[in-house]
Amino acid sequence: MTAPTARRSLFLVPWHIGNRLDVTVNTARAARTLRVFLAEEPELTRRQFESDLGIDCRDKTFLPIPERPDPAYLKDVLARLKTEDVGLICSGGIPCFIDPGGWVVARLRARGTPITALAGASILSTMLSLSGLEWPRDHSRGSFVIYLSGDAGGMNTKRFLETFTRSREPVFVFLGVAQFRECLGLLSSVLGERPVSAFFDLTKVPKSKFPYADRVMTMTCGEWRREAERIRWADVSDVSLMAHAGEGAP
Repeated sequence: MTAPTARRSLFLVPWHIGNRLDVTVNTARAARTLRVFLAEEPELTRRQFESDLGIDCRDKTFLPIPERPDPAYLKDVLARLKTEDVGLICSGGIPCFIDPGGWVVARLRARGTPITALAGASILSTMLSLSGLEWPRDHSRGSFVIYLSGDAGGMNTKRFLETFTRSREPVFVFLGVAQFRECLGLLSSVLGERPVSAFFDLTKVPKSKFPYADRVMTMTCGEWRREAERIRWADVSDVSLMAHAGEGAP
């Protein structure tokens, strides 16, 4: 996979989303053989390589990925790709999905750089598995949105809410823990009695550190706003939502 090639590649390397054992053979091989990594959290990634995979990282370089396009950073990456393959790795399972790095992929592809994606774990596929929906038998379509706070009344909020009102389809919402109550407050105005499932700390271990790990709870927005007062949010690392299809949905 990482043997010398005529044109060096950027490898999109999936990582686990909580349980360190949820890493594919190809990911472990890339972690061992690639020398340069573009990483969302460089020092954390280095420590996980060393502790989880037993990799000696003394000759490896981990470069933090800027959230926004950075010409100097891109120039550095292109220079490295002239002599060796480079890996891009993020903490959320699928590289560049929610996590940073999409702009790097887009600009390298525009320059003709080969991009190789390795399959692996993802919070998206884990949520779909836990949702209880059978696709496409239960639903011919669904939506996936990211909740952006601090834009009440703005265009982003308007478009966000329209996702829930234009059709009776399941909608999966990615958001930060601190945004949970704010998001539910907005959704309550459009969802009514439609059930909402919350997915807590998917696959994370150990249980002593993540007491809500793998818990899926379903209730209406009104019920959630009351339940939120009982959840020990200091013990929650991440949470995602799914608004179920409304009554009469196919």
